[in-house]
This record gives sequence, structure tokens and C-alpha cells, in this order.
Amino acid sequence: MMKLPIMRRKAFRPLLFGPLLAAFALLASFGRAQAADVESVGHVSRVQGLSFAGQGASLRALETNAIIGRKDVLKTGPASRLEITLLDETVLTLGADTVFSVERYDLGRKEGGVLLKLAKGAFRVATAKIDSLRDGPFEVATPLGVIGIRGTDFWGGFLAQNELSVLLISGKGVYVVNDGGRMELTRPMEGLTLQSLTTPPPAPSLWSPEKRQRAFRTVAFDE
Repeated sequence: MMKLPIMRRKAFRPLLFGPLLAAFALLASFGRAQAADVESVGHVSRVQGLSFAGQGASLRALETNAIIGRKDVLKTGPASRLEITLLDETVLTLGADTVFSVERYDLGRKEGGVLLKLAKGAFRVATAKIDSLRDGPFEVATPLGVIGIRGTDFWGGFLAQNELSVLLISGKGVYVVNDGGRMELTRPMEGLTLQSLTTPPPAPSLWSPEKRQRAFRTVAFDE
């Protein structure tokens, strides 16, 4: 009599796993359908850890070669890194616990341009050399101001809570503008820090090697 419950449990397992497998297959096909409907602005060129993209409450997990769409919100998990290559070959790298979105991506249009948005975290942008494709401004909006880019490689993010830092790595330069004013960064390895939306951006200064490395580590992939 003691063996009957065991035999029933064994017979029940295929009945239990069948619906579970069907549910997982349905979720996977739903995710692929969502990705197929996305208007592409680029793709995932490298990923470490967990990262997601989506709009509203709908999120999809990202893996190498996954499509990134217009209006997508990108979210990275703890210890994660995400590298996106946009259609014009601009490379965007996101650090851990970052929320970043593609607000506008219009190339070759008179009133076009690119507008990205940082909600929190850290990022690095290396713009492409194909500047002729971009007729409008290339900007990154943040809670404390807007960063404008002119064919350059730069880093931005929150090294301290409620303090946005910007570092010019190389290239033509960037500008930082908020309700308090505007400041230009033109020399490689100079940066500045914003502490509010209304306080004018301070004059840039050359960052120490230690501070630069602290910024670079936020977007570095594990080797």
C-alpha cells in the first residue's frame, strides 16, 4: 500500500511539467514577437549580466545581437554591463543599475538628431565618425542638465548621489547646459560635476587618474 502514492507521484510529473513547458514556450514566443515589432535604432553588441529593454510595463531580456528600438527604456542589473551599437556606429555603454532611454533617433532629417536620456546610473558614449548622417543635435538629457555632444568620446554618471559628473575622454568636446547656464568641455580628461538643476555648471578641471579610473570602472566589462 505504501508504494501506491509513490507511483501516482511519478505518473503525475509528466502532467505537471507539460503545462509548465507550454507556459515557458508561450512566454518565449511572446518576447520574440515583441522584438519583431520594434523599430530598430541599433543592436546589443556586448552584454554582461542581466539587462532588459522595453516600453511601459513590458520588458524583454537582452542578449547579444538583440534589437534596440526607438523609445526603448534600457535597464541593467547589479554588476551588469550593456554595450549598444547604434545604426550610425555610435557605441553606448551602460554601467550597473542604470536606466537609460532612446527618446529620439532621427538621422538624415532636417529637424532630426539624437536625444538619449539618463535616469540613473552611469554611461559612456563614443560617437561615430559618420557625422554627415546627423543633421540635428546629439544630446543626453539627465535629471540635472543636458549634455551636448560633438563627435566625441565621453563619460557621464552619478559617482555620488544627486551629483552628475561629466568627463570628456577625447574628441571635439561636449557642452553641459541646465537652468543655471552653460559650460564647454574641450580638453581631454577634463570634467565637471553638477549638483542641482538651477546652479550654473562649474568650470571644468582636469580629473586625477584616480577619479578617471573610478569613472571608467563603472562601465568596464569583466575580462
